[in-house]
Amino acid sequence: MKFNININWNIVLAIFKRDVRRYFTNPTGYVFITLFIFLSAASAFWQERFFSNNLANLDQLNYLFPFLLLFFVPALTMGVWADEKKQGTDELLLTIPATDFEVVLGKYFAALAIYTASLVLSLSHVFVLFWLGSPDLGLMFGNYLGYWLIGAAFISVGMLASLLTANVTIAFILGAIFCSFFVFINSAIFVFSKGLQEFLSPLGIAGYFGDFTRGVVSFSGLLYFGSIIGVMLYLNVILIGRRHWPLQADGAKMWVHYAARTLAIVIGVISLNAILAHANWRVDVTAEGLHTLSKQTKTLLKELPDDRPVYIQAYISPDVPQPLVQTRENLVSFLREIDAAAGNKVEVLIQDTQPYTPAAQEAREKFNIVPHEVLNPGSARASVAQVFMGVAFTCGPEEQVIPFFDRGLPVEYELVRSIRVVAKTGRKKVGVLNTAVKLFGGFDFNTMQSSPEWSVVQELKKQYEVVQVSAENPISQDVDALLVVLPSSLPQEEMDNVLAYVQNGSPTLFLVDPMPVINIGLAPSERAGSDRNPFMQNQGPPPKPKGNVMELLRKLGVGWNSRQIIWDAYNPHPDFATLPPEFVFVAKGNGNPETFNMQEPVSAGLQELILLYPGAVQKAAGSKADFEPLVKSSFTSGALMYSQLVRRSFFGSQIVSRGLRRIPNDLDYTFAAWVKSKETPATTDSTSATHSDAGDTKINLIVISDLDFISEQFFEIRKRGIGNLNFDNVTFFLNCIDALTGDESFVALRNRRVKYRTLERVEAQTRKYIEQRTREQQEAETEAQKALAEAQQRLNEKVDQVRQRPDLDEQTKQIMVRNLQEVENRRLDAVKKSIEAEKEAKLQRSKEHMESQIRRIQTNIKTFAVVIPPIPVLIIGIYIFIRRRRREREGALAARRLRD
Repeated sequence: MKFNININWNIVLAIFKRDVRRYFTNPTGYVFITLFIFLSAASAFWQERFFSNNLANLDQLNYLFPFLLLFFVPALTMGVWADEKKQGTDELLLTIPATDFEVVLGKYFAALAIYTASLVLSLSHVFVLFWLGSPDLGLMFGNYLGYWLIGAAFISVGMLASLLTANVTIAFILGAIFCSFFVFINSAIFVFSKGLQEFLSPLGIAGYFGDFTRGVVSFSGLLYFGSIIGVMLYLNVILIGRRHWPLQADGAKMWVHYAARTLAIVIGVISLNAILAHANWRVDVTAEGLHTLSKQTKTLLKELPDDRPVYIQAYISPDVPQPLVQTRENLVSFLREIDAAAGNKVEVLIQDTQPYTPAAQEAREKFNIVPHEVLNPGSARASVAQVFMGVAFTCGPEEQVIPFFDRGLPVEYELVRSIRVVAKTGRKKVGVLNTAVKLFGGFDFNTMQSSPEWSVVQELKKQYEVVQVSAENPISQDVDALLVVLPSSLPQEEMDNVLAYVQNGSPTLFLVDPMPVINIGLAPSERAGSDRNPFMQNQGPPPKPKGNVMELLRKLGVGWNSRQIIWDAYNPHPDFATLPPEFVFVAKGNGNPETFNMQEPVSAGLQELILLYPGAVQKAAGSKADFEPLVKSSFTSGALMYSQLVRRSFFGSQIVSRGLRRIPNDLDYTFAAWVKSKETPATTDSTSATHSDAGDTKINLIVISDLDFISEQFFEIRKRGIGNLNFDNVTFFLNCIDALTGDESFVALRNRRVKYRTLERVEAQTRKYIEQRTREQQEAETEAQKALAEAQQRLNEKVDQVRQRPDLDEQTKQIMVRNLQEVENRRLDAVKKSIEAEKEAKLQRSKEHMESQIRRIQTNIKTFAVVIPPIPVLIIGIYIFIRRRRREREGALAARRLRD
């Protein structure tokens, strides 16, 4: 059988118009389109996860779309050939002066046009996202291109199923089964041999479709879907041409010849895909361009010295579990792009590494890169997989190693930072002051164990030379920036030395905290040594009394109340609704346009922070220094005192957060600020400097009123990419250090990540009800206080009446007053309980009302997004049905008149 290259497009167009007209003049077609729009909208918006993620994208639909097409495409294609056979029109169709290929093309384009029309009508999903927020148009384009390609591939598969039978029901079932092969092959092949798994895994759609869901138009994805279409249309042509086959040729039956040809073509197509996939040609269509090298990266690569080439050796497993597939692709892609962009300045070697191979031995012996055990959810045999994903950077004697790229690490930033660090002979120096917080680890007398080094120090060591600094004597070490964690734990003598150091213009970062959750015994309100274990002996000499940290900060131009803890009602994460409001979420959706200072690079690129029991800073009264807020709370925030949140006992202090009255004051609190003063000559004498004003000295100080925001869990969240948590805690801290050292080259690169495009309309409406609930709480508190004051006033009036009676002596008055107070106090206690109960009932009703209103908002959005878009198509289908019925009745009447 031969293909005719000269295609008669007029015939193809005629068949195309015939099938499209037949579909759109049949109400059944409109029902299918309506059902497609409804189900896709439900997949995108009806799930609770859509509101929990609080992101204006189609992630939920992307996950379910291949499964949705398993039903829609077979329903669309089941009658393409089966109806022709059932109605006997296939013989008439195949006798027209057209080649089999032209007939197949005409019918394929018709089915594809119907599917395309369905996708165009489903663009209502994008309009819903624009109504709710600000989605990435480039990402939407990539998503819909992926939808169209996967549908185009499945249509060719469904046509093949329809060609095998004259029964539309069987054609539907076969189409679903054939399409399922491509959807489930990545999961099903684990039950087979390793060799078959490696051969068949490229046939699954998950990886290729995943590129488009991320906003990447990859050549490998286009080639993959194009290959499926080509092979399946070829099979359609072969099966149609069976009527022309001779019984046998060259001693073998014709079906054997065509089976061999088809097998050869399939193997060739798979091989071609495997070869060309290594080219890694792709176009990043996202707004942020996250999958291509940034301008900052290209600039940093150009600045590398020509005489000091950087050698990168990457040891990467060829196959990784599904959670790490994307990370592996990004890592390999960025390494190749860096290799191409840097020229001879950077040389990259990527080695496919598996356990117990020479490459694995080399990685372990040379760079201490070992495999990590990663959960493998797709495997039916083993629960963990041994995965290599480490990269080593060398330049002369300098060496940097990233042992493992977990899914949360920013790939481009980590690669470029390591390249720059090894390429330069000198690194800036960051000092870490020795305080009660042992950032470098050490022996803990409370637990009698050695504590490890904090992740924040390990992170700093990747970019800087990090040294320990002591304030027991005047600080004389030459460092580019100094990190002071909990200066409140220092004795007064060391505070004075720190004050003199900062007033001398040395760049410094203060982390102050009114209630450090990592160890509440280190709080400024606790006495020195209160974190020591009372049951342990030989804990060393008692610590010196703490100095006056508020006075230290005041002299530096910062006002800070060490006993004040800030709370905020704003919480964009429904999954964390049970957290106390002292877990402060800071994001642009909180309604405060000054939440992040957009004029300062250190905070301009932030999207969301979380602070644990933070304090607030402000400009000190009388200070002449510039006080620039960097991070602020929402207007639905307030303050509590340390004594309200902490209960002391023999076993130590404990945090209590339930049952507290939290009344917002319509103010925004500053959590972080940058204090700068004019560069005037500073007093070098430590004594006189201690008493000088902040405006008379040089100050370059950033103050952050929380320590816990850089605790271990936030590094773990960032590293592993847990859930949709995009906290910028680590980013903000590193940005501050970079700015203080005077090297902000990595700030823009560090901030380069997926924009947190939230459901702004949902947040605005939710915030409105939160504010309403806050007002109701204030009213309930005011009413309760008024009622208690009135009850107390009545008691006082009765007591005064007894004391003013002239007919009683003093002793009698005292007895009567005491009896009256006892009686009235009992009544007052009952009144207080009644008032408190009524207040709590009002607060509970307010909370229930708010929750019901938020659910109503979500329900309204779901209804609008899911129910309304299919209605126009459904109306058109009903109109076509009515018109068709009318024409059938008119035809029947005309036929009856002719008979009469």
